[in-house]
Amino acid sequence: MHIEEITPSQAIAALAAGSVFFDVREEHEIAEIAYDIANKIEIPLGEIQTRISEFPKDKNIIVGCRSGKRSMQACMFLKMSGYENVQNLQGGILGWSEGGYPTK
Repeated sequence: MHIEEITPSQAIAALAAGSVFFDVREEHEIAEIAYDIANKIEIPLGEIQTRISEFPKDKNIIVGCRSGKRSMQACMFLKMSGYENVQNLQGGILGWSEGGYPTK
């Protein structure tokens, strides 16, 4: 199964065009460092199955985590659940912050 990866700069452009961002890290990780993205949705990886209705099927979905591994698992689950427009954020928050993109 192929999951498209998206760079932080591509993600910013996609979010400006209407994509939706999901952070699948745990609450304590987000408390340490968070993506500074308007309208992001936080759903830990372990809750995706029970909260799948919160993922819109009519918008492009970008998924991020700490390094890109958990978000890739989330993307695979979404694809297997019938979601078409799903992208994994390359490098997660580590790559995001190293690239100088906004965090809080």
